Amino acid sequence: MSLDTRKFEVLRISILSLCNFACVYCAPKEKENHSPKKTYNQYLTPELLNTNLTRLLPHINIKEVHLTGGEPTLHKDLIQLIQIVKQHSIEQIALTSNGNFDKALLEKMKSAGLTRMNFSLDSISQKGFETLSDRKNPVFQILDQIETAQKIGFDIKINSTILRGFNESEILDLLEWAGKRSIPIRFLEFMKMGPLHKEHPLYFYSAEEIRNQIKTSYQIKNYPTPQDSTAQYFVTGEGYIFGMIANHTEPFCESCNRLRMDSQGRIYGCLSDETSFELPDSSDEIQNTLNQAMLTKKTKFIGSELSMKYIGG
Repeated sequence: MSLDTRKFEVLRISILSLCNFACVYCAPKEKENHSPKKTYNQYLTPELLNTNLTRLLPHINIKEVHLTGGEPTLHKDLIQLIQIVKQHSIEQIALTSNGNFDKALLEKMKSAGLTRMNFSLDSISQKGFETLSDRKNPVFQILDQIETAQKIGFDIKINSTILRGFNESEILDLLEWAGKRSIPIRFLEFMKMGPLHKEHPLYFYSAEEIRNQIKTSYQIKNYPTPQDSTAQYFVTGEGYIFGMIANHTEPFCESCNRLRMDSQGRIYGCLSDETSFELPDSSDEIQNTLNQAMLTKKTKFIGSELSMKYIGG
């Protein structure tokens, strides 16, 4: 697909850069002084979100807004942000969370208009969870949060980032836990992003290795996958659905329809490019800005030293 025919259809927004976990691939302790080249406001304000959506919508047909972070449930105005997106008649409103939040928030988010939740879950063992997140929260509470979200009617997916030497031994356990609950799970190749940018080869575990490990215990076949999906889906003989998000070994850059926004309201066209743009007031200038953002898209994922939490992953 050429740049001339591609369109922005999904808007991913990092509504804040703070998180209550310190995962090894995002905020490792030995890299705690790592900071982005630019400074970032801590929270996206409801006023700025409303302004930017008002400016963008005449120019692009946004099918989905995906709220990310940091940990988006830490945002003090989260419910208002969801309501603003809903007011702009955007039907699909998703949120990615680590699951460490007050359970009462689930019903509030659903009432506000949230339709889907993606949970980041890299381990279901207490030891593995503590090692990866650098937190001692009981992992069963995270698992219970996921099941509760499913029960109240959210469309649920699980994202598991696999790092060599950390959690590759839990791939089958993660698949079984999700599969028995009819929750699709996506296994992510560790992306060359943020503070471990230079050490990426040390921890990289490929999609092929993940699939081969699954094949030792399951028969798998292809599962219908939307054309613009970041994941390639498969299903086991037991009906367990899983996806592979393989930015490095099986890149999907040429079909990417994502536009990203940070907590300052600046937009990014590509995860592998730190170039950002402020949305201007003029309608003509907005279209030109979107065209410039589209031109930053790469044909192959190359990564960035900028952590994904700053640009809506």
